[in-house]
Amino acid sequence: MKRRTLVIVVAVILLASAVVWCLIRPGGGTNPNAVQTVTVERGTVALTVSADGVLRPLTTVAVKSYAGGGVDVLAVEVGDEVKAGQLIAKIDPTDTLTTYDQAIADLTTAQARLGQALDQARVQPALTAASIAQAEAGYNATAKDLQRLQDAAHPQARAQARAGLDKAKANLDVAEKELARTRELEGKGFVAESELDAAVNRRDLAKAELESAQEQWDTLEGQLKPDLESAEARVAQAAAALDRARVDAVQDRLKEADVASAKAQVARAQAQVDNARTMLEYTTITAPRNGVILQKYVEEGTIVTSGRSSVTQGTDIVLLGDLTEMFVEVSLDEADVGLVKAGQPAGITVDAIPGERFEGRIKRVDPQAVTEQNVTTVLVTVKVDAPDARLKPGMTASCDFLVRSVEDVLRLPNRAVQRDRGEQSVLVQRDGELTQIPLEVGLVGDEWTEIRGGLAEGDVVVSAINVAGSAPPDRALERGRRMGGAGGFIREGG
Repeated sequence: MKRRTLVIVVAVILLASAVVWCLIRPGGGTNPNAVQTVTVERGTVALTVSADGVLRPLTTVAVKSYAGGGVDVLAVEVGDEVKAGQLIAKIDPTDTLTTYDQAIADLTTAQARLGQALDQARVQPALTAASIAQAEAGYNATAKDLQRLQDAAHPQARAQARAGLDKAKANLDVAEKELARTRELEGKGFVAESELDAAVNRRDLAKAELESAQEQWDTLEGQLKPDLESAEARVAQAAAALDRARVDAVQDRLKEADVASAKAQVARAQAQVDNARTMLEYTTITAPRNGVILQKYVEEGTIVTSGRSSVTQGTDIVLLGDLTEMFVEVSLDEADVGLVKAGQPAGITVDAIPGERFEGRIKRVDPQAVTEQNVTTVLVTVKVDAPDARLKPGMTASCDFLVRSVEDVLRLPNRAVQRDRGEQSVLVQRDGELTQIPLEVGLVGDEWTEIRGGLAEGDVVVSAINVAGSAPPDRALERGRRMGGAGGFIREGG
């Protein structure tokens, strides 16, 4: 602050010395050509913040190829305008076409297997029912044969032999009981020994008759047994066949499972065909949206990698930009960020188009600042109101943001106002003399200062004093003063 005050004091002393020299130099009086004057006038005083940036399109898309291989056709050049779906390039389809043909063949095979499974599943229930019916018929027939054999084989002989056997058993039982009673009575002396002997003989006779009847029955059973066993075996075999036929009914469900499996194989094969067709379509690269080709990365014959790879991320074919809207991205000094906001108007100039000004508005002020080389800036995005074909992405552009302005006020050029320790004044030439008059100022803009008191409209003040041989002030210095630093600086008030 002290240094600034010292500089101002020195400037005032130098200016006063120049004025005195002009007044007292040989020839006397004031040289009209040595004093430049300006008139207090009415107009607008505007204060702006300036920053430089780069033109950007609405969007940029790096167009890649999902299919790998050689570039057979490259149908665009840098600067070409393309529509969505327009051909950009074609990749050699040899490998993908082979994969597609193989997938078609696999699908055909799977569909044939499905048809066969459907036919088998359709006829299997009828086959199962027929097999069960046949087994049941066989079982019923053998069972009836066994029953007939059992009923028709010597029924009278079997009945007589059985009756004789049963009677012999009964007689032996009676003889055994009678013998037991006789022995008991003989032991008591109630019967003679001869009666006991007679009882024993009756028992032995009954036993012999039982053995004879048993032998007769066994002989009869031995004659019928082979036929019965054969018939029973046939019945058992028929029953087993019936069980197998009933168990084979599970084939119905197995055939249904075969159909489900065949359908799954068809679906899988169809998915492979769809994927192969998609990969084949990927060999034809089209524009994803309307735009302009900003850059071309490959030429015909270049081998490119697939953009589906998570390792290589694919090869860029072209860079497509949407120029329907243009933006300027500027880095604004942190000291000036609080003076701008979204929606605020901005003037845009481009070095490549000198003397022309484009209008725009702030679209976004980034919420986070960036520090590079100890300079902190905030990215501000400005949308160009009316994009011009001459505005190219990547061009350097300057933006002036209108911070504050007052209209229809008294004003003087900034160079005509002297400032010293917070006080503002001007030099007025009256009656051949230079007089310093204090001022009350308002807004100090980029080129003009608002005069609120001390002068009236039409008053003439000294703007500069040219010492012999000196050159007039360089307006470029004023511009450099306003835009010094990372994002420029502003001056308001004193």
